Amino acid sequence: MVDWEDIVQETTYAVELTEAAVAKVGDLLRREEPGLALQVSVQPGGCSGMRYQLFFTDKYAKALVKTLAERDGEGVTEEDDAETATQRAALVTEKMSVVWFDRFAMVIDPKSGPYLQGASIDYLDTLQKSGFVIENPNANGSCACGDSFQ
Repeated sequence: MVDWEDIVQETTYAVELTEAAVAKVGDLLRREEPGLALQVSVQPGGCSGMRYQLFFTDKYAKALVKTLAERDGEGVTEEDDAETATQRAALVTEKMSVVWFDRFAMVIDPKSGPYLQGASIDYLDTLQKSGFVIENPNANGSCACGDSFQ
C-alpha cells in the first residue's frame, strides 16, 4: 500500500498564510461543509499574463476530513470507503500539495506550485481595501490592481 501522505508532502511548496489569512479562511469555512479546502492556483489571464485564483474545493473533502481526524489522533482506523479512497488516490496522482493550517487544508496543484514558491498570502481589511493579498517573490511585475502578475 502506498503511503499517499508521504508522496503528497514531497510536492509541498513553501506558500505561507499569515495569521490574518488563516483566521479569515477559518471564519469563511465555519459556514461551509466540513472538508472544504482552500485551493490556490495560477492560471493564464489578467492584464499581466498570469492571475491568482483562491477558491474552496470539495474535490478531496472526504479524504481530507479523514486525514485530519487521523492526524489529530481521533482513532479513525477503519478502511476507506470507495469515495475516500478515490479522493486520496486523486491527491497522489494529481500530485497535489497539501498544507495544513489548524482545521483546514490548502491544496496547490503541481503546475501552480513553482509560480507560488515562497509566496505569502495575507488578508487585509482596511477602509481602502478588503481581501486577500499575495506577495510573490517570483513575480517580475503586476498590474495596478494586484490580481495578475508576470
